[in-house]
Amino acid sequence: MSSVNNLLLIICLTFIFSPCISAASDSKGFSTNLIHIHSPSSPYKNVKAESLAEDTALKSTLSRHAYMRARQQKALQPADFVPPPLIPQEIMFLANLSIGNPPTNVYVILDTGSDLFWIQCEPCDVCYKQKDPIYDRTKSDSYTEMACDASLCLSLGSDAQCSDPAQRFCVYKYSYEDGTRTSGLLSYDDVAFTSHYSNEDKTAQVGFGCGLQNLNTLTGFRDGGVLGLGPGQVSLVSQLPAIGKVSKSFAYCFGNFSNPNAGGFLVFGDDTYLKGDITPMVIDEFYYINLLGIGLGIGEPRLDINSSSFERKPDGSGGVVIDSGTTLSAFVPEVYEVVRNAVVDKLQKGYNIRPLRSYPDCFRGKIGRDLKFFPIMELYLESTGILNDKWSIFRQRYRNAFCLGFTSGDGLNIIGNLAQQSYKFGFNLEQSTLSIESMPNCRPSSAFSN
Repeated sequence: MSSVNNLLLIICLTFIFSPCISAASDSKGFSTNLIHIHSPSSPYKNVKAESLAEDTALKSTLSRHAYMRARQQKALQPADFVPPPLIPQEIMFLANLSIGNPPTNVYVILDTGSDLFWIQCEPCDVCYKQKDPIYDRTKSDSYTEMACDASLCLSLGSDAQCSDPAQRFCVYKYSYEDGTRTSGLLSYDDVAFTSHYSNEDKTAQVGFGCGLQNLNTLTGFRDGGVLGLGPGQVSLVSQLPAIGKVSKSFAYCFGNFSNPNAGGFLVFGDDTYLKGDITPMVIDEFYYINLLGIGLGIGEPRLDINSSSFERKPDGSGGVVIDSGTTLSAFVPEVYEVVRNAVVDKLQKGYNIRPLRSYPDCFRGKIGRDLKFFPIMELYLESTGILNDKWSIFRQRYRNAFCLGFTSGDGLNIIGNLAQQSYKFGFNLEQSTLSIESMPNCRPSSAFSN
């Protein structure tokens, strides 16, 4: 297995920062559009398709799964164990933000599995090439470094390593075994959002990681950075409520992955309008939900899966996580086998389609042409559910071949973003609930209506 799949992080974490946010007092929330990676307006629109053997989505899902299990198991490790953050490597939607004054556009990955918002910054000692211009901190009138005596920086105690009087600013440094790394200054600057409630631009001065030494040896897209949406203190999810009138909530919607013109959105605070069916959510290092079962075909009995396969264990392991940074869904082996067998059985009996000999989770054909009226897969949640059509059950891999949109992973179930497309997911961190609303076109006009 390549080093991409086995990133082991040697991490030196010397930062944390406190929110320093300002906005108009009548703000109802903050939002930004999501751009399909192959959209005409995307800087990555001309990226070439992979061969069938180069399955980046599967590789990144397995790497992501391993990372999330490591985060889960931190409670079982020595006190100094720090599990490695892992940047999503295969994405279909990017958030387009502007930062600084005057503003610079940046494209970032949404990641509910981490907390830090970081981007590459000029002038830098080492920056990897990215499609869009790199943010230059020296040209922003609103940029400031974060002092070591900032309250949240000090709140980490020895982890912040700011006790040396000669060290004026919080810094961060991540070093990966394969050579990928990012390090720099924890800083503040203005980030611009658009309020769909008032149709006005809003700015918030937020803390972020300003990457001055960055080396990206990973395959895939060279993005400007990562927008962490985890529940931690450094996440914008926690920073933005400091404005006062913005609730501790956020929502996102991914459009149809197979349509380059499909859009999406990300919203924070009161603009979220948490409509739809509500299901309980447990907030820990990730966002956990209660998956009760899986069915294939509306009105059909649920598949024969032991409900304990979805439950979180007393030691904190297991369970079901909803994650924006994982492409495919990952089920524990006993769940994966049942679901895969049911899907393959439908393909063979209803469509005379069989697995490829060299790629048992892939099949000859085209989803749109060959899988008409394929049964809906339902993920049964507490009080609601998620309906996955053929575009979420499968993914068109290469020309005349498609593959399953889920895989197997020990010890943890993950609902990936392929299974989330065409739904609005609203995370209410104050009430620990997740709202789920079907939204095929991810149209902001319907998302923000009262």
